[in-house]
Amino acid sequence: MSIFNHFSKEERPFVERALEMLTQVERKQAMRLTDFVDPRQLMIFQSLSSQVSDVKVSPYGGYEGAERVRIIIHPEYLPVEPEDYRITLLAIKADQRFHVLEHRDVMGAMLGVGMKREKFGNMLTDSAGSYAIVAEEVADFVCAQVTQIHRTSVQFERVAWEAFTPPAPKFAEKTITVPSPRMDAIIGEVHNMSRAKALVPIRAGKVKINWKVIEDPSYQLQLGDMVSLAGYGRFKILEVAGPTRSGRLRMIVGLVT
Repeated sequence: MSIFNHFSKEERPFVERALEMLTQVERKQAMRLTDFVDPRQLMIFQSLSSQVSDVKVSPYGGYEGAERVRIIIHPEYLPVEPEDYRITLLAIKADQRFHVLEHRDVMGAMLGVGMKREKFGNMLTDSAGSYAIVAEEVADFVCAQVTQIHRTSVQFERVAWEAFTPPAPKFAEKTITVPSPRMDAIIGEVHNMSRAKALVPIRAGKVKINWKVIEDPSYQLQLGDMVSLAGYGRFKILEVAGPTRSGRLRMIVGLVT
């Protein structure tokens, strides 16, 4: 059985590139640094590492628990240091009295100046401050070009990692009831749309479950699943309670803010 049979059709171009990078490191015995990847893509790299010999996949996103990471592919005998990942931490200075910056605000502004998603890692916002983690090679560009976010003037400044404490993930909790844990039913309730309307983006490949595109509307969501709907943001299944008197399933979801 081909290794490509373990991945979806949409993932195969990425799988091919990942396998090529691993093979090059095995052959040349030299380090290779990737752009930022999501947890699903990291899993692909890790699973493919079994196809090569004495090659290690080492991820890092700037701090422990970072969702998006850069990967260094390297011979096992070569040590890796944090500076090898070429990751820069930028603090976002802004007057947030009238509008508190959210994750999607920061990401939208960076994409709006032509940044590719793979060039920046986690966007972190809370009452203590807002931060963007970016690839070193684009840090100066971000500082120069992103001067406004959601009509708020902003300034990006480099910050030393030693002075940084990552904020805890923020969720806006919402309680829903659904007839079943089907993906289309839950997405419809979370985003206040009919199941028929929810089917459109699902079948268009615009929904990811745990960073993997899922096009089956009957897919059963489980506790801890992270759901992303293009244009609407993300939410996580935080709690699954027992059925209501009417037999519907009660859930608490957390919308990523």
